[in-house]
Amino acid sequence: KGTIKDITNRKLAEEALRESEERYRNILENIGEGFYETDLAGNFLFVNDAMCRIHGYSKVEMLRMNDRQFLDKENAKKVFEAFNRVYTTGISGGVCDYEVIRKDGTKREVEVSIYLRKDQAGKPIGFRGVVRDVTELKQMERMIHESEERYRKLFEEAPVGYHQIDPRG
Repeated sequence: KGTIKDITNRKLAEEALRESEERYRNILENIGEGFYETDLAGNFLFVNDAMCRIHGYSKVEMLRMNDRQFLDKENAKKVFEAFNRVYTTGISGGVCDYEVIRKDGTKREVEVSIYLRKDQAGKPIGFRGVVRDVTELKQMERMIHESEERYRKLFEEAPVGYHQIDPRG
């Protein structure tokens, strides 16, 4: 009689775990941001669909890649330093902005959060995080800055006294 109860409890626990894993997978696949997991060397172990869209690769291709494969030399250095800082300090949640080269050769600016993955003994085994495509946001910021710069120059180069006129007379 005790064996039947043990099996029933185990079956219930397995079902709850399966439902939890399914819910977790659905959330990751449906968020707008990219989600990744890598080993310590930067080889992808898991990516969601948004991560694939950002980089322009299929899931099968991404899971055969290392994070350095879509970075130029300058961005690879920046990414290495950010991930190494999280690894050496053990402080997760670091954010790094850099540029990726998509499969089609176009470039996108991304913002990446970095969290250290650890095994049950607390030993670092890799990284995980969220990737957000911030290309349009960065372009708008540059346009606003350029516009402000243009108007500042126009104001500074205006004839003497022009910007000192009191509109009230």
